[in-house]
Amino acid sequence: MSVEADIINRFFKKKTSAPLGIGDDAALINKNTKEYWALSQDTLNVNTHFLPSTPALDLGWKALAVNVSDIYAMGGQPKYALVSIAINKHNIPWLEDFSRGLHQCAKKYGVEIIGGDTTRGQTSISITIIGSVEKKKVLKRSGAKLHDDIWITGQIGLAALGLDCLKKKITLSEAAAKLAIKCLYKPSPTDIQSLQKYQLFHSAIDISDGVIADLSHILTSSNLSANIFCAQLPVSAWIKKEKAFDYALYGGDDYQLLLTASAKNRNRIKKLAAQKRLKITHVGQVTNEKKMMVFDPNGKPMKIVNKGFKHFVK
Repeated sequence: MSVEADIINRFFKKKTSAPLGIGDDAALINKNTKEYWALSQDTLNVNTHFLPSTPALDLGWKALAVNVSDIYAMGGQPKYALVSIAINKHNIPWLEDFSRGLHQCAKKYGVEIIGGDTTRGQTSISITIIGSVEKKKVLKRSGAKLHDDIWITGQIGLAALGLDCLKKKITLSEAAAKLAIKCLYKPSPTDIQSLQKYQLFHSAIDISDGVIADLSHILTSSNLSANIFCAQLPVSAWIKKEKAFDYALYGGDDYQLLLTASAKNRNRIKKLAAQKRLKITHVGQVTNEKKMMVFDPNGKPMKIVNKGFKHFVK
């Protein structure tokens, strides 16, 4: 168990009257007989979640987008947000850009900014998001079933690739670097309502800490395991060519969705996704083996390493 998870479980995870409390992408409270309110909160801190050089426009977008992803992971639609921000000084140009990025993201995903707080300190943005989800369409981490297919929306690994570009750990072509950095700065969560209205998925989680780390949350909650096939991962041409699958498996910051669904619905999901122009890729299966297995493009087992983003680890 990670230090972060231990802190949550020891000090904050208590019994609640809410239908769903701590432990998922969002908490659920009753809205009416047919719907829940879904609530989630994420905090972005300078030098932990973003570099000081991150453009304010992009930071405003990302701060809200990472919360939108949590609501989508529950099968819901984001509605409202409260924004709290700490900044070192009264920097009007920075605030103008940050606000513009925030409101651009809000407009894109149908979110209203309805409150929050402003204070002085090291740059930190904390957003509480409120969404709505039909009770019969809720997705939880604990819903995976044996022999389910595992699906991933969008493309993964590019955000981590972009971070290494900025840190000058790798060299990419100008076009490839530009795309990777854009994915890091400006994530685009995928709305799966057009598919989930058919109740095709059993469980979901947003990919923030890396595929392996986040899939592990689903498997632990569902008491199951999985096989993941690198040859099927939706990654960039560079990652495939360099066989640099660690970026996809452990990189994080993608804010796409990882979902499970019955294998009998595989063709239907592919057909509907094509009709809706929604990118979603089948990448593995849920199993009841003793441990998760990852297979390289040649079908050989790979060693799973203890990577993925972790708070409180230097």
